[in-house]
Amino acid sequence: MRNFQFLVFVLFFSLAVQAQSYKSSLTYQKYAYPVAVLQVPYDEDVVTDAVKEYMSTRGFKDARYKDFLVFRSVPLDAGSAEPSDAYFNIARKSHAEKDITIVSLLPVKKGQTLLPTTVEDSSFLRFAMTFLDSMRYHTLSYSIKQQILAQQKLVDKIKSKMLELKNDSGDLAKKIRSYEGDLQQNKKDQEKLTREISGMSTGDEAGLAKAHKKMDKLMDSQTDIEKKLRNYKAELEKNTENRTTEQSIFDTANGQLDALKKRLETLK
Repeated sequence: MRNFQFLVFVLFFSLAVQAQSYKSSLTYQKYAYPVAVLQVPYDEDVVTDAVKEYMSTRGFKDARYKDFLVFRSVPLDAGSAEPSDAYFNIARKSHAEKDITIVSLLPVKKGQTLLPTTVEDSSFLRFAMTFLDSMRYHTLSYSIKQQILAQQKLVDKIKSKMLELKNDSGDLAKKIRSYEGDLQQNKKDQEKLTREISGMSTGDEAGLAKAHKKMDKLMDSQTDIEKKLRNYKAELEKNTENRTTEQSIFDTANGQLDALKKRLETLK
């Protein structure tokens, strides 16, 4: 089953890597703007951070304008002498497909405000598509790396809980052994005291009263020990169940971590 899931992941992300940007339109304040679009199979916030990091490593600082993430004076094409202001609109595809993000790039004439008359011509849109394609690998790999970091934290958290349960199991087993020893000694003491009482004279009322009082304490102690043993054994049984459950959760989470790492490898 896990191999099948991995094959599905590989196919899915191979298609994502191979996917090219395409021309589309973006409606903003009643105007339809031509944009270059790239579809990414990750959460909107992660993709936004990926775009910011990609641009930041190239020396571009982000700014906000309405629904856009803006980077000024960006050479969208290496052969272009005139840079553009890159307006990115990054949003999830739909409410039902919240893990799929649409990255729209609108090239605007450098230093101009966002108006239909200031949008670059179709040649700049082609440059925008090329630019999106150039950042596709970084966006995908960044997103997967963030998932790997989050998944690793989850795996480490589960491992920590498993270790805690294991330590608790050892402590409970130690307590059980100790109380079982106490119970065994208590029974020996009762047997010894019973023999002593049998050998005592019926006329030794004070001695008999003292012995019976001691026996009562031993029996009370036995009851207390047996109660604690039942509780500790129940806790140990529950601990064993929890350890089995956590092991299953760990195996699943660790498998998902391995799958993410393999996804990252497929991008290279």
